[in-house]
Amino acid sequence: MDDPITNMLISALRDGDIADHINSIQLLWMPSSNSLSSLGVAAGWFRDDGGDPDGDLLLAPADAFSPEELAAAIAAGGKLVDGHQFLYPGSVAVGEVGGWCAYKDVNIGYALRREVAIAVCAASVARLAEEGQD
Repeated sequence: MDDPITNMLISALRDGDIADHINSIQLLWMPSSNSLSSLGVAAGWFRDDGGDPDGDLLLAPADAFSPEELAAAIAAGGKLVDGHQFLYPGSVAVGEVGGWCAYKDVNIGYALRREVAIAVCAASVARLAEEGQD
């Protein structure tokens, strides 16, 4: 693999240090795809190459939105929540693990719980490492 960030994450996975690459962040959580219509153009933050993100939630960094967009989101049922950001270099399905979403087009994921962020990030990196060995 030629990508230095991916190589660093693969090394971290082997060393058991994935948790060092998880960052705390304030997120905007939206309750459903239908609730996104109130956001107008800002709804694009919840799209992944025009489709739905991986995972079971709709999360995006709160600082990506203007105060007006945040007010519209909250009026539509959205909430500002504390969460975690992680690199997501490879798309994965993580069984029964919920409370996260990830965007393949920008290789970033978000989770409500740190343990979930670590698990999804590790699975994503492991999948990419496995694909690189094929």
